[in-house]
Amino acid sequence: MNWLTRPRARERSVALALPTPDGDTWPPADPAARHGFGASTIHRLGTDAAFTPRAHEIADLLTARLLPLLAVDSSPTDLPHVVQLLRSAAQAGAGIGIVDARDGAIAADRMGADAAGALGEAERDLPPMPAALRVHARYLMHAGHHVARLGPGVVDDLETELRARIPHP
Repeated sequence: MNWLTRPRARERSVALALPTPDGDTWPPADPAARHGFGASTIHRLGTDAAFTPRAHEIADLLTARLLPLLAVDSSPTDLPHVVQLLRSAAQAGAGIGIVDARDGAIAADRMGADAAGALGEAERDLPPMPAALRVHARYLMHAGHHVARLGPGVVDDLETELRARIPHP
């Protein structure tokens, strides 16, 4: 088999970049992110892992530390539901991160290409919502994955990044 007919190896991982509220580092947008059976499998396993105590702890931490820094536009009546929706997005991302962390072949500064695709599937599973709210849900989902992979100490970095982006009067 020569180099023209040899199948090309696909990248198995994507950079594990700090989530940003504008979505610049959203993993499913990476060309190496996989979409298919592997991503669907990670998504399904991540959905199960989202109901573990660890995923709940990560979602609670992100809801307490990051959600107050996001400019969420909601009526007082809808606010409890919006908070629960955003917390659920963080929990879903944490579940995918828990499953992604099980792959010992992926370096600590990388995420599996299938996990990147699974985050995209999880975003598509979100209910219909205004675009600005979807941006927040996607950010918290990415942050949930990030914390599940690297540990709760990275929440300080996430908080610092968010504070730096908040416009000062």
